[in-house]
Amino acid sequence: MRYISENVNDLKPIWMSSLETERPEKILPEFWRNYTIADCRFFLWQMLSASISTEGQHVDASPGEQLYFFENLVVYLEASFVLGQHRSLSKAEAGERDHIKPRESSGELEPSERLPNRVSLPKKLNKRLKRLSIWHRDGFDDPYAILDSFFDAYDLSGFKARLYDILQVCCQEKYYDKGCPADVLYLLEKVESIINAAYLILSGEKEKRLAKSKLSAEVTSKAGVRPEGEIELPAGTIQFLTEFFEYKSLKKWKQELNRIYLYSLSSQSAQEWGVYIDLLTLYQLLGRLAETAFDLRKINQRWCNG
Repeated sequence: MRYISENVNDLKPIWMSSLETERPEKILPEFWRNYTIADCRFFLWQMLSASISTEGQHVDASPGEQLYFFENLVVYLEASFVLGQHRSLSKAEAGERDHIKPRESSGELEPSERLPNRVSLPKKLNKRLKRLSIWHRDGFDDPYAILDSFFDAYDLSGFKARLYDILQVCCQEKYYDKGCPADVLYLLEKVESIINAAYLILSGEKEKRLAKSKLSAEVTSKAGVRPEGEIELPAGTIQFLTEFFEYKSLKKWKQELNRIYLYSLSSQSAQEWGVYIDLLTLYQLLGRLAETAFDLRKINQRWCNG
């Protein structure tokens, strides 16, 4: 049986043989030959859902703790898969390096790389988004694709109804029981994704304003037509996004989402632990963010269609 221990002898591999301990790199290829990433996520989630649904949770294995461990374990598994792929690719490339002449870059993007409305992210911003993201970890180069993904999953009314149900139990002595834990995690991942998209779009608007302020009067007078690849956003939209991130910074919003999932899946209320969650304000702001995302998506679609 597994148990928590701080004994030095228990902090060493137990299930690995001595041969496997000496050559641990041999384990990963064999593991990924037997399972896919989708298999891992499926089996782990089934185990997690069953565990969270049981009564009498151990204090060191609360639903929140189990979810946090699950998230990090899945990321670890995916990282080991990517490392294995890179290792195999490196070996294949090493064998062909002497036979293939590298293609010289012409400085132009390939057709597949010419995506409409793709934001050229500063490395610092890209790293910040990846570092602060809890569940949503990719797709930062195209905020409008993130919005498309969100509305592929929810319509506005359905999203607001489920958000209300999840927020409601955060401050009650009960956990979310109108679906499985996966529903909560999936919704919060999607909420985080549109927060990321909003942050990207607002950052892009700030960059545009800064660039315009540096243009000379002569250049400005010639720029009567909006530049290609640029979407003009309504002033009200920019104002709301600004106010959204003035109410809470990007980092604080991620912390708030983390608290929501923790207390929505716990039978203990946030107040019981001295945590204040302003549910009404959160519901209003996140609902309005979804509405703004819907409007931004329509603006983008109209712009793409000419």
